[in-house]
Amino acid sequence: MAARRYVNEILETYMLALAGLDQCPDSASEAIKARLAANIERAERAFADAAADGLQSDAAMICQIIHRLTLANEVSRAGFHDGKAIGDLLGDLEQATEHAENVLRTARG
Repeated sequence: MAARRYVNEILETYMLALAGLDQCPDSASEAIKARLAANIERAERAFADAAADGLQSDAAMICQIIHRLTLANEVSRAGFHDGKAIGDLLGDLEQATEHAENVLRTARG
């Protein structure tokens, strides 16, 4: 059950990353657009790896990282709902992706 939750949180991270690019205004700088695109690639890779690996480990350390990932996803989701500027929201999206990658690193030992 926990493994499914891990994968679901990483899927949410990927979906939020996609939303970030989708909500990016045409007027955003190329640097912002490039960071959003790179974040999507990282989040997509994390989700694909999590889905393929199954994340069977249920170590306490992974639970701590999943908690941080869940909070980061909540911050990103709230930023979208509050109309936060994409340049300001980008750091939150990247932080969530970093947590997702940390889940994978920890699960692999």
